[in-house]
Amino acid sequence: MFEDIETLAEETRLTEKLIYFLCKEDAEGRYVSFKIPKKDGRYRDINAPCMALKTLQKWVLQNILYKVRVSPYSIGFKKDGKGSPLLQSAERHKNNLYILKMDLKDFFPSVKREQVFNQFLQLGYNTYASNMLTNICTLNGCLPQGAVTSPYLANLVCYKMDVRIAGYCNKRDIIYTRYADDLIFSCDNRDGLRNIYGMIKKIVENEGFCLNEKKTRFLTPKSHKKIVGVTVNDGLVKAPKEMKKMVRAMLHYSIVSGDYSNNDRIRGYVSYIDSIEKNYRKKIVKYITNYINDSITLFPDAVKKFNDNKLFNEIPDMVPKKISDFVDYEEEDDYFQMITYEREEFLTKHGIEV
Repeated sequence: MFEDIETLAEETRLTEKLIYFLCKEDAEGRYVSFKIPKKDGRYRDINAPCMALKTLQKWVLQNILYKVRVSPYSIGFKKDGKGSPLLQSAERHKNNLYILKMDLKDFFPSVKREQVFNQFLQLGYNTYASNMLTNICTLNGCLPQGAVTSPYLANLVCYKMDVRIAGYCNKRDIIYTRYADDLIFSCDNRDGLRNIYGMIKKIVENEGFCLNEKKTRFLTPKSHKKIVGVTVNDGLVKAPKEMKKMVRAMLHYSIVSGDYSNNDRIRGYVSYIDSIEKNYRKKIVKYITNYINDSITLFPDAVKKFNDNKLFNEIPDMVPKKISDFVDYEEEDDYFQMITYEREEFLTKHGIEV
């Protein structure tokens, strides 16, 4: 634990001058601001810290914040080694008939500078050190969306709210979890779950937050129940069908076109889905292995590009084949013309030179 800028510089191995700059709230260049579109057509403000500030924030996260426990009802942004937080959240609710979803409006901006300052005071830091740490983690008087410390600090600030909500729900046999700004409630009592809205709204507002009423959803057994992007129906937890369909489409495009620039992105999707559905990666490996036995193996350029850019090492090499492996001798010319035309049409459609 440090008490001044000199000690913090020693612990972080950054210069005192740099830390002094990064601790100045009005210093230009600490953040790069931009907007990203939301589903409703509006825009979300993102403030990405500069490399030096991001490094300092990571130090604060690793050496200070992660040592403080968040509430057991908070799922996500924790270093607990329990696997996918999305899966953890879905698992807690998957066996209940009814689900109520609420959303906190402007989650990070709702956490004010004073609340962050008090968090560091409660950890035992003096006023000077707490003020420094607060300046490192806040922007314009609140938590910036984009800072690496914002999610965990928001979880710490929400500790009291989580406990109050859980205490109210536990008495009614209602399961409660929160993933960032997503509040999830579930039970088998339809009316009991519907009736909690008023009290939850009161607790949320009392703790300085606000519900986004447009995003409140009540899901029944007949609904397509989805929690933080994970489908939970009939007690089963599955990744979104749309995502799995997209992965197959991306794989097909890569193999046919020879454009493997999206390999890292595909691996990311596969890893995410595999964290929710066990053995999904093995299914993808099997899917690709079966697919490469297709007529695409007649094209030497496609074979070489596939073998040079395999998605996973355990996938076997694509082996070149002859037309005779697919059709009789009399039909070879017609078959080759047909598949050549189909491939050229596909490549042209996607703007790839034939």
